[in-house]
Amino acid sequence: MRILHCVSSLKVGGAEKCVRNLVLEQKLQGLTVAVLSFGAPSDAFQKEIEASGVKVINITGNLISRTWSSIRAVSTYSTVHVHSPAVVRAFTLIFPVLFMKQVVYTIHGEVEPPISFVKESHQLARLYINRSYGVSENIKAGITNRYGWPKSSVTVIKNGVAIPSKPQEISKQTKLQLCVVCRLVPLKNIAQLIEAFKQYGCSDYAELHIYGDGPEKSNLEILTTQLNLNQSITFYGAILDEQAIYENKDLLLINSTTEGLPMSLLEAMARGIPAVSTSVGEIPNVIENQCNGIVYSLNNLEEWQQQLTFANTDRKSLQEMGAAAYAFIRDQFAIKHICMIYQKSYQ
Repeated sequence: MRILHCVSSLKVGGAEKCVRNLVLEQKLQGLTVAVLSFGAPSDAFQKEIEASGVKVINITGNLISRTWSSIRAVSTYSTVHVHSPAVVRAFTLIFPVLFMKQVVYTIHGEVEPPISFVKESHQLARLYINRSYGVSENIKAGITNRYGWPKSSVTVIKNGVAIPSKPQEISKQTKLQLCVVCRLVPLKNIAQLIEAFKQYGCSDYAELHIYGDGPEKSNLEILTTQLNLNQSITFYGAILDEQAIYENKDLLLINSTTEGLPMSLLEAMARGIPAVSTSVGEIPNVIENQCNGIVYSLNNLEEWQQQLTFANTDRKSLQEMGAAAYAFIRDQFAIKHICMIYQKSYQ
C-alpha cells in the first residue's frame, strides 16, 4: 500500500496540522507514505515532514507543468488521500487517472476557500472518490448545501493528535500561565481577551502567552502596549514546536466567535492542560464544563472572569480538570486510533 496525501499547502493551519500528524504516525507504523503539496518548499510543516523521512512533492509552474507533475506523482501511488477542496479543483484535469486509484477525501473546514469552480469540481469528484469523510458533524450536516452531496455520503472521522505517555503537571507556579495558540485573525477575538485581561486585573495572578501570526498581530501588540500590559502579555509569533508552546502552561484560552474544532484545544488537552473557551462550534462536544475544562457564553466577559478566578483560586479542581482532559483526548482523539480507521478505508 502506497499512500499519497494531497494538500493545497503545508502552511500552519488546522488541516495542515492534521495531515502532519497523520503522515508522521503512518510513517511510524511502517506504511509507505508521501505528500503532494501545491504550496512552496518553504511552508512551515514541509521541513518537519521531510525530516521524518517522508517525501514531499511540490507541484509548481504553469497549468501544463502542474498537470503533468500531478499525473506523474499520482500514478506511482495506490491510494490518494485528498485534504483540500482546492486540490479537488486542481485534480479536475487529471480525473481519468484517479479512476484507477483508491481515492479518499477528508473535508477539514466548514467553509470553502474563496476560489471559483469548487462546487462544480466536487460534482465531478463524486465519480472517482471512493470514500468521503468530515472531521465534524457540522461538516457532514452541511455537505448537501455545499456540494449537493447526500449526507449519507460522508462519514465523520475526528482529527487526531499524538498522546504523551502521561499528562504534564499544571498549576505549580505562583501565577497562572495562560496561553493562546491560533492564527491571529479577527474571528479569534484576541483583542477582547487582552482588554478583559486589563479590565479585570488579571495580571495580578496570571501571565498570558500568545503564540501565532497573522494580520492582527501588529494591532494586538500595539493594544498591549497601550494598556501597559507588556510585563504580563508576551507574543511569540508562529512556533511549530508544540513542546515549547505548552510546556509549563496551565490553561489554554479560546475566545473565538466561531470555530470548528481547534487543533490547539486537542493538543493542550492531550497534555493535561484544560481550556477556558467560548461555547461555539464543536467545542461544547469536547469540553464538559467544570469537568475537563470550562466554557462560557460568547461576549460574556464577566462570566469569563469568574471562571478564570475560579481556576486560580481552586488549583486542586484545575489539576483535576487537567487529568480529565488528558483521559478524554487519549480515549477519543488518539492519532494511533484515527490512523487505523483511515488504514481500513484505504483497502
